[in-house]
Parts: sequence; structure tokens; C-alpha cells
Amino acid sequence: MRALGLLALVVGCGGGDDGGGGAASSYGGHDLGGLSESCEGVAGLTGDALLAQKTDQVAATLGYVTASGDKVSPTALTLDLTWPAAPVATCFPAHNEAAVTAEPRVGIRGVGMRFVTADGKFDETLDATAWLTSTSGVPSFPLVVGVTTRSALKGSWEPFPDYGAAGSTLAFVNRLTGATSAQSGGNINMTAATLDELRAGVFRSGFAMALWPVANP
Repeated sequence: MRALGLLALVVGCGGGDDGGGGAASSYGGHDLGGLSESCEGVAGLTGDALLAQKTDQVAATLGYVTASGDKVSPTALTLDLTWPAAPVATCFPAHNEAAVTAEPRVGIRGVGMRFVTADGKFDETLDATAWLTSTSGVPSFPLVVGVTTRSALKGSWEPFPDYGAAGSTLAFVNRLTGATSAQSGGNINMTAATLDELRAGVFRSGFAMALWPVANP
């Protein structure tokens, strides 16, 4: 069984929503004075840089990932993002624990994510946050991440039995590529991370339950 996930590879190691305010403050998150202000002194780590890569809709083919890493049962995916009318950039300092680390990152909360697959396995409306992360003092990957729990899913999806008790929290992670939605890609990551961790941009490694885009035979 492979521990895999776009979220785990590019961001860090390792239902209802209160708006993420509690999670933000408990992880040192603070609103910047404007969208052009840098987070933690990292040049280019700004809300403006993140918004420059925003995507409104992604149409792709999603494949489900077996525990052995095969991509199976391709289905059409439609992912719609609704951005806040007055976005606010929230800066998070580096976070270090024995099990998980995260470098400075800037987030824009209040993004709505509608995630629907043609096979009915996912029919989700999620609260999401857009993230611009950094690596070694340089801005890196812009992402948008919707979070929920398995018990709150509206679709019929269930993990393959081989995964066992691999986690109860799901992160829907889509890479942001501006208007070029054809280059967008992402995954659904099942993880032991808490919702508060995910809402603060602190991600643990997990298992990729589905990926997009995949070939559609």
C-alpha cells in the first residue's frame, strides 16, 4: 500500500465549518494589511500572487486509486470554485512538530468548492481555502483545498477495502493554474490530519483516493 498524495508532496510533511477562524488563530494565522503585503517577509508570498492563479472551473477525468496504485473507473469530474468578493489574505508562520511541519504560507478563506463526478460517487459542496505555500523562502505551489469528513459526504463513495482505517478526514486538493484549467490537476487525500490542521495549511501525509486528470480510455 502506498502513502501518496499531491497535498503531502507539495505542501508539508507528513461538513460543517466554523469559518476556520479558530484554526487560524491557534496556528498563528493573522490577516495581512492588504493583498500585496508579503507573508513572513517572504518576497512574493502574497494574496495577489495567489489570486493571479485562481481558476473558476475545472473539467477533467478522475480516476480512483487502488491501494496498489492503479487508477481505475475513470469518470467525468466538474469542479467549480466561487471566490470571495472581498478576499482577505491570511498569513501563517512556520509550524514545526515532530510529526508534521509547514513553512510560511498565505491563505484566502471563504472559497466555495463544488465537486461533482458523473458516477455519483462525489456530489459535494465544500468550504475551501486557497493556499500559496513556500519552500526554503521561495513561494511555490498555489492550491485550493476543500476539507470534510467521510461521514459528511453526500455522494456514494467509499474507499477500497484494502485501505482499512486509513483516516477519516478528506482533503480535496486542486492545483491552481490561472485560466489554463486544462493544466489543473489534483487529488482527494484521505488523512489522519484534523480539520483544524487542514484549515491552517498544516498537512499530514495520507493516501490518494482519487486523482485527476487521468486517461479516459
